[in-house]
Amino acid sequence: MSERLSPTRVAAIWAAAIVVLAVIAFVVITLTNHRVFGPAQKVEQLQSHLIKGEGAAALGLLNAKVPKGNALLLDGEGLKAASADIKDFTIGKPEKVTGSEDFVTLMASYSIHGVEQQTSYKLQRTGRHWVFFDDWSFVPVTLPTVAISANTTNEVVVNSQPAPLSKGKTTVPVFVPAVIDTGFTTPHFSADSRGLAVTGYSTKPTAVKLRTQPTKKLKNEVNKQIAAYLDDCAKQHVLMPAGCPMSYSTTARVRSDSIHWSIADYPSAEIVAFDGSWALRPLTVKAHLEVTEQDLRTGRYTEQTVDSDFGFTAGLKVSTTKVRVTPASGE
Repeated sequence: MSERLSPTRVAAIWAAAIVVLAVIAFVVITLTNHRVFGPAQKVEQLQSHLIKGEGAAALGLLNAKVPKGNALLLDGEGLKAASADIKDFTIGKPEKVTGSEDFVTLMASYSIHGVEQQTSYKLQRTGRHWVFFDDWSFVPVTLPTVAISANTTNEVVVNSQPAPLSKGKTTVPVFVPAVIDTGFTTPHFSADSRGLAVTGYSTKPTAVKLRTQPTKKLKNEVNKQIAAYLDDCAKQHVLMPAGCPMSYSTTARVRSDSIHWSIADYPSAEIVAFDGSWALRPLTVKAHLEVTEQDLRTGRYTEQTVDSDFGFTAGLKVSTTKVRVTPASGE
């Protein structure tokens, strides 16, 4: 016959069971509060919205103020493109803000094109869910901006999205973190800036000044016009072709039909920015001359072959559709 438990022992067992259940419940509530309702979950939700291009949801979660500018990177494909290069996004442990139990900061780590980056977030405990679980919200922020400027164009491309310029500038608000690729290509000029990382909520715009460069098409057109100018110079059967850099001086008599200029080496133009416009560096052409000279004293004819370098300059005017090179004779 089994031993019958005394009422005291039964009460003790029930009390121990209640304590164990209470401990288990406390552990479960604590873990759930941390893993499901903790501040890190808000950061994870935010990053998930950014990757998916869900700009409205991200703005609502972040409690963010949007500054004036082109919103092309705040939603949809533009937002996805700005977030696509954010890799290995991990969130550190919450750190309490000194002097306040209701504020914490979290540091997120990630890589952009293999370079380690970090972003800090600040959140506030604003209440509780179902008595036991904390409710966290981002401390309101103002989104940072990227200030893009460029010349020789009225539109740039930002993360594959067109962005018109006003007086050569545009301002683009962005979420954090974001990676900005911007540039433009026109028939005569192009510029490119890639991999700009915006990792913090700075109130000062991140400046991107696109460095405009002449395109290969422009260089080819300039060289073509210079070559045509020099070819016209070579067609003149005189020792000093008019308006041209070439010249030859002699005391002998020369028959004009014996004078034959040709271009031995055409110059390659170097286009440079100058005083808010574009200019050509000084040019040098190597010319070949064949001429028959007659000695005035002896009457003897001599065939001369001369190769010389001649320097000259040329003006340059360029628009989006036209190119004009205006050579000047040599010094």
